[in-house]
Amino acid sequence: MKHWTEKSERGSAWLIHLVVWLAHRAGRRACRGLLYPISFYFLLADPTARRSSAEFFEAVHGRKARWQDVFAHIYSFAATLLDRVYMVSGNLGNFEVTVKGLDLVDNALQSGKGCVLLGSHLGSFDLMMLVGGAKDGRVVNVMMRIDPRSRVRRIAGIDDNAFNLIPLGRPDSYLRAHEALASGGVVAVLADRVDGGANLPVRFMDRMTCMPIAPHILAARSSAPVLMFFGLYEGRNRYRIEFVECGKAANPKSRGDELQPVVDSYANVLEQYARRFPRNWFNFYPYWNSGGDDA
Repeated sequence: MKHWTEKSERGSAWLIHLVVWLAHRAGRRACRGLLYPISFYFLLADPTARRSSAEFFEAVHGRKARWQDVFAHIYSFAATLLDRVYMVSGNLGNFEVTVKGLDLVDNALQSGKGCVLLGSHLGSFDLMMLVGGAKDGRVVNVMMRIDPRSRVRRIAGIDDNAFNLIPLGRPDSYLRAHEALASGGVVAVLADRVDGGANLPVRFMDRMTCMPIAPHILAARSSAPVLMFFGLYEGRNRYRIEFVECGKAANPKSRGDELQPVVDSYANVLEQYARRFPRNWFNFYPYWNSGGDDA
C-alpha cells in the first residue's frame, strides 16, 4: 500500500505544456473541447483515480457508479486546472464568481485572535486563494504541503511564493502559523487528508476514514475562531466561494481523543457540501482506506 503523497501526477510534461500553450493561444472554449479526449485518456489510464471516483459516487448516490459519473468527475477536475492558467494570469473578468459568508471572516477577526480557515480538497484551494485575493485583497497565510514533483502547478504558472506561504513539514511551520494568528491574521489550512501526522477516525459518507488533528490543535491552542471555506466549480465559467461556520474550536488544553467533537463537526460540514457538489471532490485515491493509503 502506498500513501497518497506517493501518487505522482499522471500524464507527460509535454501534454501539460501543450494544454497551457493552447490555453494562451487558442482560448478557453477551444481548450475545453480538448479536455474531453484528455479526460477520457485519464479515465482509461489511471485505474486508481477511476476506482476512487467510482467509490465516492457510490457513497454519494447509494448505487453503483456509471462510467459517465467518473468521466464527468475527471472532466470537472481538468476544467478547474485549465481555469487556473487563466486566473493566475489575472484574467478573472471572464469568470462569474459568487462569494458568500465573507462577513463571517470579518466578525471572527474582531476577536483580535486571528481566524483559522479550514479547507479541503472539495473544490480548489488554489482557486479560492487566487480569486479571493483578487476580489478582496485580504492577506491570508496559506499552510500547504509543497510537492516538488508537481508539474501542473509549475507549468500552469502558479507561483507559491505569491502567497504568504507557510510550507508544511518544517520544524517552524506551526510556530509561524501561531505568530500569524497572534498578530490577528488569517491562516488557511487543509484538514481532510492524513499526511503522516496524528489523526482520528471519523464517519464520512456513512463510512469510516481518518482525518488529521493538527489543524484543529492549531485552532485550539491559539483560541482563534474557526471557519470552513470552499472554492467550488459550478460549471461553465461559474465559481462559488463560501465561508461557513463549523462549530466552536476545542478547548485550548484538548489533546488526542478530546478533539473528536471538532473533527466530527468538520467532517459533517464537509459531507454536506460534498453531497451538494460531488464533482468537486478532488481526492482521487482510496479515501476510505485507514490513514489515507493509496493502493
